[in-house]
Amino acid sequence: MKREKYFKGLTRRDYIARTNEIIHQEGIEAVSIRRIAKEMGCSSASLYRYFENRDELLYYAELGEMNDYIRRLNKAEKGWTNVWDIYVGVWYCYSMEAFRKPEAYNLLFFTYDNNKLRNSIKEYYVMFPEMIGSSNRMFHRMLQTSDFMGRDYEMCRNCIRADAIDEEKAIILNRMVCMLFKGYFKTVCDEKPDDDSINLMVRQFVRDIEEIVRMLAKNLKGYTKYQME
Repeated sequence: MKREKYFKGLTRRDYIARTNEIIHQEGIEAVSIRRIAKEMGCSSASLYRYFENRDELLYYAELGEMNDYIRRLNKAEKGWTNVWDIYVGVWYCYSMEAFRKPEAYNLLFFTYDNNKLRNSIKEYYVMFPEMIGSSNRMFHRMLQTSDFMGRDYEMCRNCIRADAIDEEKAIILNRMVCMLFKGYFKTVCDEKPDDDSINLMVRQFVRDIEEIVRMLAKNLKGYTKYQME
C-alpha cells in the first residue's frame, strides 16, 4: 500500500505540467529532478523512468512556450497577401517570441536536432490535446524539414515557386537571414535586454531582412514593408 501511494500513477504529462509551472513562476534554473520528485511525491528514480535527464524534462516542459508563437502566426497570417509578407512575417513572429524566451528557444531549436522537435511536438499534442486548437498549419509544415536553415529554405522555395526570386539568390537569402538571426539571438542571450529593447531589436532585425530581400529579390510582388505591431 505504501509503495502504491508513493508512485501515485504519475504520467509524463503530470511531470511536464508541474515543471512548466515552476519555469513560469521562478525560471528555468529553479527546476531540478530532486525538486520535481519531492513536489510530486515520488522518487527521483520514478522520474527517470520517463525522462533521460533534466534536459529532456525541460525540453518537453518548454514545448508549451511555442503556443504563443503559433497564436501569433495565426493572427499575423490573416494580413499576409504575398510570398514576401509570408517570408518576413514568419521571421517577425518567430523573433518576437524567441527574443523574449531565449532559454526556451535555444533549447528547442538549437540544442537538439529537428527530429527531436518534430517527434516531441506530436507527443506533446497527444498529452495536451487542449492545445491543438491553436496549432498552425505553416508551423507544422516547417517542422518537416531537417534543421534550422532547412526550415527557412522551405519559405525560400515558396518564393522561388512564385517567381519572386531565382534559386541561386534564394540560397544566398537563406544563408544571410539565418546567420543574421543567429547574431541577433546571441546578443539577446548575452545581454538579456528589457522588453523595450527587444521590441527595437525585432524591428531592426525585420528591417535588415527587408534590405536583404530588396537586394536579392527578382520580383517584390508589390511588397513594400512589413506592418509590425
